[in-house]
Amino acid sequence: MIKIRGVALVTPATLDADAYREFCWGAGLERTDTGYGLLQAFDDDTWEEVIAVVEDVEYVRLLRQSSGVVVPADKVTRFLADWPDLRPESDTVWP
Repeated sequence: MIKIRGVALVTPATLDADAYREFCWGAGLERTDTGYGLLQAFDDDTWEEVIAVVEDVEYVRLLRQSSGVVVPADKVTRFLADWPDLRPESDTVWP
């Protein structure tokens, strides 16, 4: 299980088309109409900081408004090596 420290939504609605496409390519994810939620979290099992990808964007929207939530492993699609740069003005979504 992971404990959330930060949340971001990576969707066609929150990024421009080029940034969303580049994010999906860099993360090895398929582009979807709904996008993904990213969780900066702490893994209780490994005691490490992790970046979790969640396909259920509405679930992640709810997590943004909550604190102290522990996310079950079955909600996580995959883990990323680094937190991507999601600023629209950046040249790339990856540092």
